[in-house]
Amino acid sequence: MRIGIVGYGKMGRDIFSLLFDKIREATFVVYDIAGNEEENTKEVNKTLEKSLKRKKLTNAEYELKKTNFKFTSDLNDFKLCNIIIEAIYEDMAAKKELFAKLEKIANPLCLFATNTSSLDIAEIFSDIEVKKRCMGIHFFYPVKLTGFVEFNILPETASIFIRDTSPIILGCGKTPITFSGQYHMYLNQILACMVSHAIRLTEELDVSPAELDKALSGIFSVAGPFEVLDSVSLGLMAGSPESFLIERNKALLSYGFEKMNGWLAQGCPKESGKFLDFAAENIPATGKSTDSAELSMIAMILNETVNASIESGMKNILADAIQDTLGLSKSPADYYKEFGAETIFAELDRLSSAYGCGTYVHKDKAAWDKILG
Repeated sequence: MRIGIVGYGKMGRDIFSLLFDKIREATFVVYDIAGNEEENTKEVNKTLEKSLKRKKLTNAEYELKKTNFKFTSDLNDFKLCNIIIEAIYEDMAAKKELFAKLEKIANPLCLFATNTSSLDIAEIFSDIEVKKRCMGIHFFYPVKLTGFVEFNILPETASIFIRDTSPIILGCGKTPITFSGQYHMYLNQILACMVSHAIRLTEELDVSPAELDKALSGIFSVAGPFEVLDSVSLGLMAGSPESFLIERNKALLSYGFEKMNGWLAQGCPKESGKFLDFAAENIPATGKSTDSAELSMIAMILNETVNASIESGMKNILADAIQDTLGLSKSPADYYKEFGAETIFAELDRLSSAYGCGTYVHKDKAAWDKILG
């Protein structure tokens, strides 16, 4: 198995690190746009030496892995790859140009995969002649802390590529979950809904992002919504919602994106690790009550879990993936039992009446019991 990775920024570096560490029988070709082949090679070799000293690798494994990777600035080195994962910056023209070049180089049975989290996958591959070998493979950031990887497939994607790629993901200790059509990048979409609803709550309760994150710390085991926003970066989270195709969520996402772009216009840096500092200076704490925050957030998340599970035909795996992606302390089923249908439905009805967003429109109790009961 020869795996190519194009792009060695934050995401590409993490994807390579995960695959190189876990898939020991594979060889790797990595294209760094910045052209730091020598520096990157030294860095990986230093990591291997540390692993050998700590006895995480045997001498034989160490010697093998030293020869199992290559950094390059020549796309022709991807000619013999079985799979190429694109992880460059989120720019449609750049991704299309890259795959057009790779199509002339790679062997006909090589899978083309994009790690995009926001761009239309069908458009990325629109100029590729053999679309059966094209799909999205979306790793979440940080790569090593999330348990699921999205397979975002096209109507033309051949099942053999899904079948052959699944063991790679499973071998990394991740679970692949397959989405198609309007559900492309669904886990990213519900993450964006969580952040957008959190923004709404800060305005409704008249509290700061830090105050809301603190109020929600009991339900989010890893990071609150604004800590997630800070980690991903305002620049990425504030991108266009056009690639999120589920109609019921468009109003909520548009609201969130408008607010986030407003912060960018006010001078908040777009890079990760900058938003919370900006918020501390520009959105002061008020000390007002946040008692209703947990119920409101849980109601939104559970409603989207039920609606998506019914529409997509996925039940247990989707609920598990949502819990993992959002970092919920308990399963959606546990929260349904804890808060109760009557209380949750009352909050959803209030939100729907107040804001008119389809995200808050719920199905009847029988449907909820089927998914979460």
